[in-house]
Amino acid sequence: MSPEDNRKPTPETATLKSVSRLGPQLNLEGKLKGHEDLEIQGSFSGEVDLALHDLTIQKSGLVKAKLKVKNLFLHGQLEGQVLAERVIISETGRFTGDIIACKISVQNGARFKGTIKISKDYQP
Repeated sequence: MSPEDNRKPTPETATLKSVSRLGPQLNLEGKLKGHEDLEIQGSFSGEVDLALHDLTIQKSGLVKAKLKVKNLFLHGQLEGQVLAERVIISETGRFTGDIIACKISVQNGARFKGTIKISKDYQP
């Protein structure tokens, strides 16, 4: 592995957004930390730390976790705790738990059970 492989993202490389995907047939448990966006189509339980990146939970996604993400786009099911700058729960989204965020949007048809705390600023 070369030293370039261990570099942290810079503003120049951050513009080239890459998205990792947990496919619909995958089930993952544990702690996940990274420096790119993530899309979950399968199931995940544990902790996710993508403090500067986006997490999208697709309709087929089932997540039970403690999340720290810049933006959360929920189309599937999520149970847990969320710390984020922005949370959007779509009409197909199902959420149970606690959210701390600067901005939150819960669209018509979404199901929400829990607490929301609006924070003035997001601290990654």
